[in-house]
Amino acid sequence: MSEGVASGAVLGLGCAPVSSDNPKTPEELEAERDVLAQRAEQTATALESLLKEAGVLSEGYDPGAFDPTSVLLDKFEGRLQAEAAILEEACDIVLPEVKLVAKPIRAAFSEPSENLEELEKLCGTLPARHRQADWLDVPAFHLDGATNFLGAFTDAQDGDTGIHMSKAYYLLVDGRLVEVHGVGSWAVVGTELRDVRRTIVSSREVTHKEVVTDANVADVFMKLRHSLHMSLQGIEGKHVPDLGERRARFDEIVMQYTSLVQRFAEGLRRVGDSPA
Repeated sequence: MSEGVASGAVLGLGCAPVSSDNPKTPEELEAERDVLAQRAEQTATALESLLKEAGVLSEGYDPGAFDPTSVLLDKFEGRLQAEAAILEEACDIVLPEVKLVAKPIRAAFSEPSENLEELEKLCGTLPARHRQADWLDVPAFHLDGATNFLGAFTDAQDGDTGIHMSKAYYLLVDGRLVEVHGVGSWAVVGTELRDVRRTIVSSREVTHKEVVTDANVADVFMKLRHSLHMSLQGIEGKHVPDLGERRARFDEIVMQYTSLVQRFAEGLRRVGDSPA
């Protein structure tokens, strides 16, 4: 009998009849069900212990009201909050360097501009309102995201045209985080892929938690760290206070992040393991 059938019996869904070609005796099948039931109980106990250690469950909780899925979601929410706090401090640490290289977001969408008005009209009125955000003219540092030239690198031939889409997160020099979506068009001329035009179709301010939920956090941290280690030529004659101290603190909080992820993953692994 498969584990799925045995599990169904443990859950009180009834015991399926023994197939005539099943070599196991009823006693052996019953023993298997007992083992599965014991493992399920031990796993639930391990999960409860893990969540108590993490402070998610109090000692006096009602076992009858215990919902592992809900509790795990709460635990995951706690991890996101912790990651968001680490990212917030990391952004504060690198702001002096970010200000040296930041450029307005709108400028990144101003070139190329061939038939730009036609594209913006095609996109509609809501994107037009999103392009009015004043922070699009505030210098910003690209944190995460890329442009997808749909089909251009797989199927395109000389003379083909198509569209590209992008989504990116930016750190403004005033400390805010923003999300920007763009759309544009490309053309292949000979063997050259040309970015013909692009415009912003959506923009909004976001929280640190939204960034860690959606972005590649490891890449974000590495990009921020790189800004702290620009060449001396890049920072020569410019005001970069307490650089050594901020470099050390940044590496410290990145280690806090990796430790947080490792603890969370190890805790889930222990819960998922079937006790020996």
